[in-house]
Amino acid sequence: MKHWIKCILSIVTAVSLLSCTGHNDPYPELTGPVMDPSGYLPTETRSKLESMLLEEEKITTNQVIVYVTEKLKEDTIEKEATAVFEKWQPGSKDKDNGILLILAPNERKVRIEVGYGLEDVLTDLIAKRIIDEMIIPNMKAGNPSLAMLSGTSAILEQLRANSPNISNLNCPYNFSDTNSDLHPDTIPFLLKEIKPIKDVHFVFCVLPLETQFGLEASAHHLFLNRQKLSEEKKAIIFVSSPKNEFMGAISTSPEYNWSLSQNKIRSIFHKRYQEKKEGDFTNFTYRAFLDMLTHIKHNQKIILEKGTGIYDPFDALERFSYDRSTEIIRALENKYKIGVQILLLDTTKDPKLEIKKYHTIAFGNTSGITLLFSLNQKQFIIFTNEYSEIKTATMVNPRKVEESILLEIVTSAIRDDQKSADIDWMCINSTKGIETYLELLSSRNIAGEENSKASITTLKQPEMKEAHFVLQFMFVLMFFVCFVGFLSGEGIPFFLGLFYIVATFIRSNFFLLPDSPNLFVTLAIVGSVILTTIVLYFFRKIGLANTVSVHTSQFFTSSGTGTGTGSSSSSSYSGGGGRSGGGGASGSW
Repeated sequence: MKHWIKCILSIVTAVSLLSCTGHNDPYPELTGPVMDPSGYLPTETRSKLESMLLEEEKITTNQVIVYVTEKLKEDTIEKEATAVFEKWQPGSKDKDNGILLILAPNERKVRIEVGYGLEDVLTDLIAKRIIDEMIIPNMKAGNPSLAMLSGTSAILEQLRANSPNISNLNCPYNFSDTNSDLHPDTIPFLLKEIKPIKDVHFVFCVLPLETQFGLEASAHHLFLNRQKLSEEKKAIIFVSSPKNEFMGAISTSPEYNWSLSQNKIRSIFHKRYQEKKEGDFTNFTYRAFLDMLTHIKHNQKIILEKGTGIYDPFDALERFSYDRSTEIIRALENKYKIGVQILLLDTTKDPKLEIKKYHTIAFGNTSGITLLFSLNQKQFIIFTNEYSEIKTATMVNPRKVEESILLEIVTSAIRDDQKSADIDWMCINSTKGIETYLELLSSRNIAGEENSKASITTLKQPEMKEAHFVLQFMFVLMFFVCFVGFLSGEGIPFFLGLFYIVATFIRSNFFLLPDSPNLFVTLAIVGSVILTTIVLYFFRKIGLANTVSVHTSQFFTSSGTGTGTGSSSSSSYSGGGGRSGGGGASGSW
C-alpha cells in the first residue's frame, strides 16, 4: 500500500513539474544590451544605446541593460525589475556590477535597478535624481529617445567617474585643460589668483563629461584621491565641462562646508546666464572660479551697525533662505517686541566674546536675541542678557528669555541640517526654533510663574538609562545573529536579530521606558520572538521562504555561469551571474 502511495505522489510531482515548465516565460531571453521587443524606440536610438553600453562593458566590465517592456507582468515596476534582474543576471558573479534600466511606457513608469557591487557608486539618491531630472521630463515632453539616451549617459558617467582614467587622462596636473577648451591665458590667471592662499590645495580640471551627475561624481572622486595623498591639507576641487551648455561642480574639505554649501555651489554655476548665452566657456569657468574664491577668502572689512535681521557679509546664504528667515524674524519682532539678529561671520577662537560685543552693538540695553554662525569654526552660539524679554498685548508683565532653553530648542531644530552642512536650512530652521521657543514662552500659565521653566522644558528629552552590561552585549550579539541568518538564508536568526535591532533604535529615538532599560530589553526579546514567528508563518504560507532559501544556497555555492561580456548577438550575449542588492529608484510621469 505504501509503495502505491509513493508511486502516486511521484507521478503527481512529475506532472506538476511538467506543467510548471510548460508555461511560457513572461520575459524574453537576453540577446543584447538593449531589449525592446515591441520596437518602442527608433532603430537609431537603439543602435546608439547599444554602442554606448557595449563600450562601457568593454572599458569597465560593468554590464548595463536597457529594457523597454510593452506591459508590466508584475503588480509593480519594482517587482518586475527584480524578476527581470534575476532572470538575466547582468554583471559578473564576482563583482555584481550589473544595472537594469527598465521603462514601461504604457504604465508611465521607469526604474533603475542596481547590482549589489555598484550600490556605493550609483546610490539610490543619484538614481532618483537621474530619473526625476533627466528621464521623466523628457518622457513628459514626448521624447523617449532623449529620455533613454540622457538617462543612460548619466548612469554611465556616474560609473566611469570612479575610474582612474578620469584623473590619469584628463587631470594629469593640478591645473589641467587637456583638450584646450579654455583660452590659453586662463590657467595662468587662475594660478595668480590662488597664489596668496597658502593653506589650500587646489585642483582645477576641465572634463569632457555630458551630465552634471558625472561631473559631481568626478569632483568627489578627485577629492578622495587628493585626501589619500595629504589628509592634513585642506583641498578644493573645481571641475567644469564645455558640454551641454556648460556645467561645473566643486568638492571641498569640510572646513568650507558652511561658506560654500551645495546650494551656493549650484548657484555659482547657474547664475552664469550671460556667459552661457554668449557661448563663452572661458568666461563661464573663470568667473565661476573667482566667485568660489570670494566665498572662501572672507577678506572684506566688516562694519556692524545697530539693527536687527540677518547680517551676511560673505554671502553664505542663498536668496531663498535669506528672505524666508528675514520674514520670520520680522514677524517675531512685531509680535513679541523683541529684536532678533542672525550673524554669519568668521570668528576668533573664543566666539562667545564676539557675540556679546555684537549683541551690545545691535541692542544695547533693549530686548534682543543674537544668533551667531561661525563660518570658519562651523559652530553656532546664542546670546541673550538681562534685558532680553518678550511682551504681547495679552501679557500683564514681560517674560524673560532663558538662554539655555532657547539654545536647546534651536539646537534640536537644526540638528539634521548641521549633519548635511546646509547653512541655508540651518538659518531658516534656527529662526523657526526661536519662533517655537517664543510661542511656548508666551503661552505659559501666567498664574503659575514658578512653573514656567517646567512648561518650557517639556521639550527637553529625558535621559536614557543604560541596561545592564550583559543586556547591552545582547545588542552586539543580535547584529552577529542577524548577519549569520542572512548568510545562511535562515529566517529565524535573521528576523530575530533584525526586530531586536529595530526595537533598540526605536527606543533611542522615541525615548521608550527611559528609566527601565532592563525591562525594555526583556520586552524587546519577547516581542522579537513573537514577530519572528508571525513573519515566518506568513512567508511560509505564501511560499517565499523556500524561494529565499534556494537563492541564498545558489549564491553561496559555485556556479557554472559564464562571464558578463559579449557581443550583441543572440547566441553570445548573456548575463554573468550578477545579483541585485535591491538598490535603485523608481519614478512615474
